[in-house]
Amino acid sequence: MPEQADRRRTDTRQRVRAIALELFTEQGYELTSLAQVAKQAGVTRQAVLHHFANKEELLTSSYEELLPALDAVIESARAQPPSAATRMRAVERFDALVRGEHGPSLVCAQLNEHALRGLTAARTLQQRLNDLTRALACGEGPEGAMRGRLALAAVIMAAARGRELGGRQSERHKAALAVARSLIGSEVGADGA
Repeated sequence: MPEQADRRRTDTRQRVRAIALELFTEQGYELTSLAQVAKQAGVTRQAVLHHFANKEELLTSSYEELLPALDAVIESARAQPPSAATRMRAVERFDALVRGEHGPSLVCAQLNEHALRGLTAARTLQQRLNDLTRALACGEGPEGAMRGRLALAAVIMAAARGRELGGRQSERHKAALAVARSLIGSEVGADGA
């Protein structure tokens, strides 16, 4: 019986987190209340508070699950000699995160970047994305960094902007990888440096 109770508790916690990320993404972090999350999850506000002390803790728990997977992408990219192939493998691994269980956290972070700026967990996630951007940079200076950041943004956009972009999800992700390849697939920046 205790195993079944633990499983229900975990299921409720995961369901609440998933619904919260969905609401944060659809209507914004600032405009989403715990009462809305509870209603959408089919539980009481007190049940949400049993699992998460507040909205920030709810979001933080999602980021805490994402960070080890993101760290693995970063470390893998850093462990290989810098090359277009290494950068593309890192983008493909990042794309797998976006299309997998961590996608809602990454999409939420991208779409709520300004609103989340003051949260410790969001700053930590942003730092990791900056680390990945540096690993993806082709060439020195702002252009190389911009190409890396835009490659990551293209992958997230494929998941976050389906209505605007059209097509099936698989088509959008294929297009995002093509855009990323055009941005970081060369050994030198566009200016020949």
